[in-house]
Amino acid sequence: MSSSQSLFAYIGCGGAGEVCLVRYAHERLELIQRVTLPDLEKAGGSMPLCLSPDRRHLYAAGRGTPMGIFTFAIDAQSHQLTPVSSLPIEESVAYLACTTRENRLFSASYHHHMVAAYEIASDGSVQGEQGRWDTEPNAHCILPDPDQRNLLFTSLGGDRLYCASLEAQPPFEDTIEVTLPDGTGPRHLIFNTAGTRLYLLGELDGSITLFDYDSGTRTLNKRQRVVVDKGSADTFWAADIHLDAEGRYLYASERSSSLVTSFEVDADSGELTRIGAFEVEAQPRGFALDATGTLMLAAGQQSHHVAAYHLNEGRLELISRVEVAQSPDWVEMA
Repeated sequence: MSSSQSLFAYIGCGGAGEVCLVRYAHERLELIQRVTLPDLEKAGGSMPLCLSPDRRHLYAAGRGTPMGIFTFAIDAQSHQLTPVSSLPIEESVAYLACTTRENRLFSASYHHHMVAAYEIASDGSVQGEQGRWDTEPNAHCILPDPDQRNLLFTSLGGDRLYCASLEAQPPFEDTIEVTLPDGTGPRHLIFNTAGTRLYLLGELDGSITLFDYDSGTRTLNKRQRVVVDKGSADTFWAADIHLDAEGRYLYASERSSSLVTSFEVDADSGELTRIGAFEVEAQPRGFALDATGTLMLAAGQQSHHVAAYHLNEGRLELISRVEVAQSPDWVEMA
């Protein structure tokens, strides 16, 4: 993007129970809006965010009191948020994802060891639960594949990767699983645009496992395993993983060291070659890339700031930073 263009992003700030809207323009970050979750009594946990497929609504998972899935309308011009509705739930949700198939929202609950499906109404609000499925301990991520044929989700405590058909009725009725090495701690995952490769980040061992993936047969064949950098930290505490839009570079964050490790992606095999590790905001639980793959926004849970970085052939250069609400942990590009 050129420096004259504006980019907006929503920041989930779990420590404050707020969603912050930031704008990046002219190589400067600016805080535009702070919105507190409706009827918030006590903030708590992280705050996963998810945009609706038409990008007219933002969904936020509140993990404090009360717990719920909160729907916000997005102003088409200003990108500012207006509360629409809230759905009370009893589970602490660590991840949200939308699908275009039947317009549904899916969640993963770390503390309640389960995934769930919800209907999205025509006004964008989240309706009642359609189904749920118990996982091994600590479900952490749930994401549809690019073909919108299957859902992939993880059990961090059980070292499992699951694949469920989106055609299954009720949801999750047709689920298969892959067992990963003990101590992997599968956390977040990302697909390439074609949906033929899956990169899985292990929170506990810092690994990135590359699978060749076939959405039709739901087969996952391991191709490569690499490890992110943790600097001088004693243990791994890996967090988030993203590919740029062209699939040329992959980035993964590690919280103990506050580093983002970058890799070059081989165009033919998808295999990764390490480029380097770059210091970012303190405890980078969440980050995101813009559509051009030239800008990263990284949130620091301990610094309470969001920072913008130029991306140049997999290398990071700090541009600007801005203070947001307490404990920012999720970045969702508008």
